[in-house]
Amino acid sequence: MPSAIMTIEFINHQEWGIDLKPFDPLIERLKEHVPFEQDGILNVIFVNDTYIQALNKAYRKIDAPTDVLSFNYQTDGHFSNLIGEIYISVDTAQKQAEAFHHSFSDELNKLFVHGFLHIHGHDHEYDEDYKMMHAIECEVLGGEI
Repeated sequence: MPSAIMTIEFINHQEWGIDLKPFDPLIERLKEHVPFEQDGILNVIFVNDTYIQALNKAYRKIDAPTDVLSFNYQTDGHFSNLIGEIYISVDTAQKQAEAFHHSFSDELNKLFVHGFLHIHGHDHEYDEDYKMMHAIECEVLGGEI
């Protein structure tokens, strides 16, 4: 069975001066670990802390900014052309890159992969799930995260 064609649309990247080239190899490596089961679009939206805090409050009842939020639109059985959306807070990504002593691009890569895995059914609620998700993240990102 051929793999589905997923189009990944990056939104607001130019506004933030984000180079999309580093995402290409990640997407190729993700294809090795995650079956693309449905044709459609996945939006990756770069936002500020204020925007992501409003989403976090509305959908998770947490009134604080976060680094990444994922919304899978296929889980309710209603299949449309939009597979899901990943929101990444550029503000938080910049702070975390500084705190973890790695590049802003590396932090964006990490958040993208994390959000992508959530869209495709991975979670980290339980230890076993965390270990599996973390292992895939490490393989896709090319090392320990």
